[in-house]
Amino acid sequence: MIKIWGWEKKPRTMLRFLKIGDIFCFNYDDHTYRFGRIMAHVIVHIVEIFDYSSDQPVITEKDILSAGRLLVTPLDTYSLFDRKSEGEWRIIGRQEDYTPPEDAAEFWFSWGDCSNGRKSNVFDQTVSISEEEWKALPPLSPGGDYDVKSEIADKLKNI
Repeated sequence: MIKIWGWEKKPRTMLRFLKIGDIFCFNYDDHTYRFGRIMAHVIVHIVEIFDYSSDQPVITEKDILSAGRLLVTPLDTYSLFDRKSEGEWRIIGRQEDYTPPEDAAEFWFSWGDCSNGRKSNVFDQTVSISEEEWKALPPLSPGGDYDVKSEIADKLKNI
């Protein structure tokens, strides 16, 4: 079940109240809002950004359920939702029964020292990896407003 309470209800959400399944919205540019969902908490929050955008900060349950996944990335939820130190990001709803789909297991992120590297995915599966694989994977390092918008712009260029 997805509950949407909208853009105006919660301008700020403290870190301790963020939950897996939270639906968020952020101001992508002067004319566009983008949406996503918190998928997991593996050292940091990992989120998916939907391929859905709107000129208003409004999304329906139908839009969420039919949206594809544009990007999966670690997110600096503290700076974006709690401290509000960059960009305009808000939690606008929650999917109470959310669990990441099986295909989310393919998204791995490297962390630790490259000589003793590890990788983790959204299911918190962690394994040791070689230095070469450590360098090839995206880091489990939380991105901020600029980082996420840059990643989205790169993805949109390749579509």
